[in-house]
Amino acid sequence: MDRIRQVQIFIQVMESGNFTRAAQALNIPRSTVSTTIQALEDRLGAQLLQRTTRQVVPTQDGLQFLEVARSLVETYEEAESMFRHEPQRAEGRLHVDIPSRIGRRIVIPALPEFLKQYPLIQLEFSMNDRIINMLTEGVDCVIRVGHLPDSELVCRKLGDIEVINCASPAYLAQYGTPKSLGDLAEHLLVNYSASLPALAAEWEYLDGEREWFVKMRSIITVDNAEAYIASAMAGMGIIQIPRFDVEDALEEGTLVQILGAYEAPSMPISLLYPSRRHLPLRVRVFQKWVTDMLLAHGVWTDYRKWD
Repeated sequence: MDRIRQVQIFIQVMESGNFTRAAQALNIPRSTVSTTIQALEDRLGAQLLQRTTRQVVPTQDGLQFLEVARSLVETYEEAESMFRHEPQRAEGRLHVDIPSRIGRRIVIPALPEFLKQYPLIQLEFSMNDRIINMLTEGVDCVIRVGHLPDSELVCRKLGDIEVINCASPAYLAQYGTPKSLGDLAEHLLVNYSASLPALAAEWEYLDGEREWFVKMRSIITVDNAEAYIASAMAGMGIIQIPRFDVEDALEEGTLVQILGAYEAPSMPISLLYPSRRHLPLRVRVFQKWVTDMLLAHGVWTDYRKWD
């Protein structure tokens, strides 16, 4: 058996959790999986897996080798696909991480159509609003909203998202509707922070080309968009949120737009991926598909064409 195939079988065992499920996924005998892993360990001179009757547990050497193995297989697949131009040939594991609201409301419902176009891709989806380590978590590409710290990742800005101010009718009935920045001293702001504990709550607004901040009181801090919107609907404060996130709530009247003259600057939406000269075809087709999908839903106001 060739060495790349050995590594592919090892990766499948790690992802499946035991030899039996790996064999089923690969449509090969369980004995072939077992002998292949043994041969790989013998060749490397290291034990990669601890075996039990029900599962396999990676050793520290196994965890270290997994990252190298995935990189090795991806590089091999890139080399094979360098001269292919048929998107339908896209195949393999694809791990994507996206913000929770975008995932739940837009991307996940549309995935059956994507998989119909590319049936050989095996998707892994995670939904986070926090910054993750793409390399250690095995993620192929990430979509993020907001300004991002410098990193070695490739960051492709897709466009800019309009941000508006909202509160629930119940909140406005209790505290009144603010008309100016001076009124904010009598109001509450739902505090948002991607990591906790958080800094003090601040109202952000744009005056000309300069950003200003006003410290406000807050009775709740959250770390994701779902909780942020739910807190506003429950009457716990005002929020500053991308418009696309609350279009349905505005139409239903469960949230009301306020203080239109004091809105925060627009937020960039970006797609990030590891710096590679030749991205695997499965990553390229997903990036194009998801970009078109978000554009069709009006997620941003300024579309940047792919090169």
